[in-house]
Amino acid sequence: MRILKTKEIHFYINSKVLNIAQKYNQLSVSIENEKQIVEMETEKVLISTGRIPNFGGIDIKALGIRLENGGIGVDKHMRTNIPGIYAVGDVVGKTMLAHVAAMQGQVAVQNIAGIDRIMSYDVIPFCVFSNPEVASVGLTEEEARRKLTDIKIFKFPYRANGKALTMDEREGYVKMIADIKNNQIAGIHIIGAHASDLIGEASLALQKGCDADDIIETIHAHPTLAEAIPEAAEGILGHPIHVLR
Repeated sequence: MRILKTKEIHFYINSKVLNIAQKYNQLSVSIENEKQIVEMETEKVLISTGRIPNFGGIDIKALGIRLENGGIGVDKHMRTNIPGIYAVGDVVGKTMLAHVAAMQGQVAVQNIAGIDRIMSYDVIPFCVFSNPEVASVGLTEEEARRKLTDIKIFKFPYRANGKALTMDEREGYVKMIADIKNNQIAGIHIIGAHASDLIGEASLALQKGCDADDIIETIHAHPTLAEAIPEAAEGILGHPIHVLR
């Protein structure tokens, strides 16, 4: 297999890290995929190898708390099988994200206070703080094709957004997926500058069941990166303004 040396930004899938070695004042990382071995030189390496529930040394089984898929079993109100005991965060072994844990905590506290509220995992944004950033909420294209009868997809490029041009952040796009029957938004995926900030509006749109018209009818400030979201919605309806058709 060929060994390449690169300092550019790349994404590698179906790959594994063979070796990390000190090389002068940098780190040399060897990555193997199906086609080749790539050697990358970088200043730092961040290793993220997954997460498991951490009970802090507490013997959960001895307390009689039910376990489920390696985590503490809870219902939609974040209650365990023992009355008066609730669990939230990574220990429940569900979606292990800080913002999900925060919402679980709110749901638990409200139920403790006598306010009936359930935890929903239907609309959860995911962010990758890479360069460029990646953010996603809702169904992927593959999931949408399985769950919906037919879908529409439109990608609005960053290079057609005024703010992105002034920031010199031309790489990236907003990808919108909608149900062809009623143009209801099924998923929004963003790659580009500040994707993690933009995904908030996308999450709200899915949480409230918005369709493409709802987004278009909402005035967005100019010039902003957020304008790319209604531009993508215009593409869903077949009349994008700032891209060639």
